[in-house]
Amino acid sequence: MSGKRKALPIIAALAALIWLGFFAPAGRRFVLYDRVNEKELLSVPVKAGDKLRLEIEHSAEHIPWFEFYTVTEDWQFNLDAIAVGGYGAGVPAEMDVPTRIEDGLVWMEEINSVFPRFSWITSATYMKGLTLNGTELFDFRSLPDASRIRGEIIEVRGYLRYVR
Repeated sequence: MSGKRKALPIIAALAALIWLGFFAPAGRRFVLYDRVNEKELLSVPVKAGDKLRLEIEHSAEHIPWFEFYTVTEDWQFNLDAIAVGGYGAGVPAEMDVPTRIEDGLVWMEEINSVFPRFSWITSATYMKGLTLNGTELFDFRSLPDASRIRGEIIEVRGYLRYVR
């Protein structure tokens, strides 16, 4: 076998490794960024059907507010429900959706409002946690007050991105 023929399998293997390492689709990730300097604050794998929950404290009355989202097939966020500790200023009481009261919370369900990304200005006092499928991902109180944050789902290419 000539030298060129011996080198072909090695070149093909190297090309495959380079493709896997830098170019192959490696999945989707939910990423939180600081919008001021584009610094990545959090990056976790995500798939369609995953559930996100945002917890905040609303208004001067300090009432609990929860937002429940599902990751859609087209990698957006569907607002499924809101649970709030009462009606007051800023609570969307006029929505024509199924509403119930359970455990001291007013639940508004089947909202089905889709967001391509999140853009928040945080509050070190009122914005609390973000969970994914029941596991806390991020505590917004760890950030300086009035941090400008963006949350979105991105496609990641190349498996070497996860080698640290």
